[in-house]
Amino acid sequence: MSVTSPVIDAHGHTFDLAIKAQHLPLHGELGGLTAAPLLRAGGVTAQLSPFWVPDRASGGPHGSTQPLYDVLRIVDYLHQELQGEAGDHVVLATTAGDIKAAQNQAQVAFIMGLEGGDSLSGDLAVLRTLHRLGVRHLGLVHEGRNAFGTATQVWEGPKMRLYDPAKDPDGRLTQAGKDVIREMNRLGMLVDVTHLVEAGFRDALDTTRAPVIVTHGNARALRATVRYLSDEQIRGVAATGGVICPSPMPLGPGAETANLAMLLDHIDYMVTLVGAQHVGFGTDFLDQNEARPEGIGDGSETPRIVAGLRERGHDDSAIDGIMGGNFLRLFEEVAG
Repeated sequence: MSVTSPVIDAHGHTFDLAIKAQHLPLHGELGGLTAAPLLRAGGVTAQLSPFWVPDRASGGPHGSTQPLYDVLRIVDYLHQELQGEAGDHVVLATTAGDIKAAQNQAQVAFIMGLEGGDSLSGDLAVLRTLHRLGVRHLGLVHEGRNAFGTATQVWEGPKMRLYDPAKDPDGRLTQAGKDVIREMNRLGMLVDVTHLVEAGFRDALDTTRAPVIVTHGNARALRATVRYLSDEQIRGVAATGGVICPSPMPLGPGAETANLAMLLDHIDYMVTLVGAQHVGFGTDFLDQNEARPEGIGDGSETPRIVAGLRERGHDDSAIDGIMGGNFLRLFEEVAG
């Protein structure tokens, strides 16, 4: 693959897949598009793997009635696995140094995070406790509205639809949302503004005193949907020193087909808009076995991103940054 920096997937669901597969060994195959062996085969050193545990109160068929309990069980599973055989193959990364060490040892480093802050219920004490357990990332919202803000996707009965300001709650960050960002800045956690509606997104950028990340988000200029980022939002993330990570998996509901070309198109657009130093990639891989992205079917095919970037004229320095160097810089600045 000829990339010198650690290759880092900014958004994959290895932990969720392991739990969904009933606690299979973390270092083994998990039956989906991401797993430690697949990442290793694809030359991927690290993955930010957030826990997706929405609150049943936000609607949808998959919500939990006890999201914090479920999050703690996932954290316990990870720590138990690392004390066993998996610890020879997989490490927990809480600093950039852990990722660099994993690259040297040919291990896969995972960063623990939360996709949606539902399990915190707005309580900073819970945030601090999760940080002590090794969590280094929080995506404030994922679907509907929680204590921090409002997402661009909402549930209406059994169906998901786009956020509609005419009938959905105010999209601004709550005071708790602003407070959690300030506490994350103090603790050294990645502030992930993926899924926030635009008003809350702007509030987050105004509140943070550290670079932010969009772990999986594409450009609205290439697909007109509220789920994707306007040019103003992309520039706003870059102005914090942050990183935006396009994905080969479309953010539904929409009409796009998952594929490598779409990922490369959005990378190209963002590089032109804000520069290669603010762009990464996030696969959003879970168990989409019936809808594998054309051209990059799972984590083992990550080198195809590099080949595609080369074909499109990106130089070695830009490719190094997009494939992981930019994320590593951000993570080091924020978490140490």
